[in-house]
Amino acid sequence: MKFKSIAATAESKISVRGSKFLGFAFPVQNTEDVAVHLEALRKRYFDATHHCFAWQLGYGETLRFRYNDDGEPSGTAGKPIYQAILQRDVTNILVVSVRYFGGSKLGTGGLIRAYGQSASGTLDAAEIRDYEKGLRIAFHCSYEQHPPVLRAIHAYPVISLDQDFSEEVRLIVEVNASDTERLIGDVRDASKGEVRGVILPEEPQ
Repeated sequence: MKFKSIAATAESKISVRGSKFLGFAFPVQNTEDVAVHLEALRKRYFDATHHCFAWQLGYGETLRFRYNDDGEPSGTAGKPIYQAILQRDVTNILVVSVRYFGGSKLGTGGLIRAYGQSASGTLDAAEIRDYEKGLRIAFHCSYEQHPPVLRAIHAYPVISLDQDFSEEVRLIVEVNASDTERLIGDVRDASKGEVRGVILPEEPQ
């Protein structure tokens, strides 16, 4: 199954009647990624009035989404952000609009337009790529090997990446089927032949 997502983080900034809207779009693989990005933005822009967002994960029968107004009137912030995501037919994405109130109320219609414009501008700044439901590869490596292994993985368009840190690092990465053998070879080379990849069977739907 093919789908679209963004290749990297994108940002935008607009001003509407004195209020500043800082837009951010992140490629995400799960709700844990969403939580990390939201927490980082709340710490960085701790003095902002609102942190409104929408996210979408998965595709087909696994599709999930959520949007949040963060104190703005119901339906005026998170929903127009989500509409911008739907209009571009992208998934595995988080879009956030951070607002600094400028002293003038925008009204319901004004808020909807402003948050929609913020999200659209952010997505316009992003590189949207085509992906396909891929194959999952498992890697086991030491903590010392982890940085070069991760660099090799991120040289490819990653669909999803899960990491487990215990006595060693276990990584399960999903990439396009056409990239699997090359990725396994690149990880082997990056680890000087020590880390081998195993293609996992497809998960039942």
